[in-house]
Amino acid sequence: MSSRSQALFGGVALLAGIGLLANSFSPHYESMGIGASVGPMFFPRILLGLWIALAALLTIQPLAGGTSPLPRQRLGMLLGLVALAGTAALLMILIGFLLSSILFCLATTLFLGYRGLAGIVLTGIVFPLAIWYLFQKVLLVPLPVSPWFPGV
Repeated sequence: MSSRSQALFGGVALLAGIGLLANSFSPHYESMGIGASVGPMFFPRILLGLWIALAALLTIQPLAGGTSPLPRQRLGMLLGLVALAGTAALLMILIGFLLSSILFCLATTLFLGYRGLAGIVLTGIVFPLAIWYLFQKVLLVPLPVSPWFPGV
């Protein structure tokens, strides 16, 4: 990807992120999540803030001359990660947050070439369990559940 393409992609991603963040403050979302300790837009706003920061970096960095073209090998890895994330999002609807995030983290760890057992267990199993526990039990944010294990 050339510097100009990266700046254009970053600019489009930046505008999309700003638009989505602005939409997250719509009164439509205020009536959702009644009884939860945080509103349904709590976590998405955190992610959109990160999205906007990274998109701004993608836009500014090539304009400042700080990037080199992305090799085809790296582009293939990026597309593979996007495919894994898309698959995880679809699986989340079918098998719930915890199971899909464990599968996603395990697949991503292996896809990126990590083969150490400790790293695979930590990033593939412990990390998704910790995130699930934090949101489901501590922050009381409802997450998609598994049809086979209703509490998970």
